[in-house]
Amino acid sequence: MFKKGIQIIAFLENRPGRFTEFCEGLYGREVDVLAINLHADSEVGVLRMVVDNVEGARSFLKAEEIPYMQTEVLLVEVPNKPGMAAGLGHKLTQADIDIEYTYFSGSAKDAPALMVFKVKNLEMALTRLHKSSREYN
Repeated sequence: MFKKGIQIIAFLENRPGRFTEFCEGLYGREVDVLAINLHADSEVGVLRMVVDNVEGARSFLKAEEIPYMQTEVLLVEVPNKPGMAAGLGHKLTQADIDIEYTYFSGSAKDAPALMVFKVKNLEMALTRLHKSSREYN
């Protein structure tokens, strides 16, 4: 349920059509976006994403000279049903895990959804979250 993943953070010029171009470029490299978040101000968009093909995404970013960085994140696959985010939030709180930010994928009801968490100490989080559920429910 809980695992370590790679998040790519790309910095895009904020202009009409840029997001579409970016997504088409990933598609052209056969990169599937599993979860994505875009936050923009008037000049720059900060796009965070988890993909199925990290090397393909990096290759695209380098070829297009798009500034980017990557970081490790906590990935949690859960069924998409009411209360899952609240339940997981409770579990993280009980395990004393500090969340810096989060975003999710969408899916059909009861199909798997991917929740992405940037946490302060990923290794500690993984250790605590893999303990018996009796401790953190």
